[in-house]
Amino acid sequence: MPCSRTYIGDAYTYTFTDQLAHHRGLAGITDSGELYNVLTDDVEVPTLSELHRQLVGEGSHRRLVYSMKFGACQDAMVNFLDGYDAHLVIIEKLPNGVFADPFELQHFVERKVFLDVAVFGDTNLELPSALSNRSAIEIHLDLRPSTSTNCNLVVDLPLHARYPPLDVSGYATFEFGSPDLFLRYRKKETHSDSCLWVLKNLEAAPAEKAAWRIPCGDEAHIGFVSSITFLLALVCSISIVLATLIF
Repeated sequence: MPCSRTYIGDAYTYTFTDQLAHHRGLAGITDSGELYNVLTDDVEVPTLSELHRQLVGEGSHRRLVYSMKFGACQDAMVNFLDGYDAHLVIIEKLPNGVFADPFELQHFVERKVFLDVAVFGDTNLELPSALSNRSAIEIHLDLRPSTSTNCNLVVDLPLHARYPPLDVSGYATFEFGSPDLFLRYRKKETHSDSCLWVLKNLEAAPAEKAAWRIPCGDEAHIGFVSSITFLLALVCSISIVLATLIF
């Protein structure tokens, strides 16, 4: 992956509708004039041994929490990071009724919680889930903090719920699929004229399913709610007109 590509998500072809569309392999994405080489160095690359994920919080604003542990730990990790610039990359594909605020995520970058972050797909925060498309988030993380916590890494991703469509049950349920995790690294002495990132798919085991039950309106109550709303709006309008005429 050339350094001109900031995000791995640029090498994916997604159609963020109700169905996830065609997906191309990373090796098949090439730019004219760019040459891809294969890294043949015998290097011990950190591997992911455990991945846990859960949705925490209440209401329409929650956090998706990742807990990760690396197998090649302590000295092996330190030696690897001494010779390589390395980032952990998480790509989370969100269900249709959930979104991430790009402006909020940028504050995490400014506070050095994330190295970088990008949101792909539908970033219109005002649309209800019935009118919105899917989105995906790419997070770049520094691996160094994990070396001081027994190679454990915890990541919090703030998420928000869109207004779901009406449902007789009173709830809409949105499920999260397993995230994609990559290790993105290159030698520290890499020269600018041969700048190349190597991508390693960490091939994490499927994470625990996370489901978000979001309260929604009951279609049977439309008539009653619409009538009360109309009457209140009418009373308020008349009150404003009368107040204007009297005073």
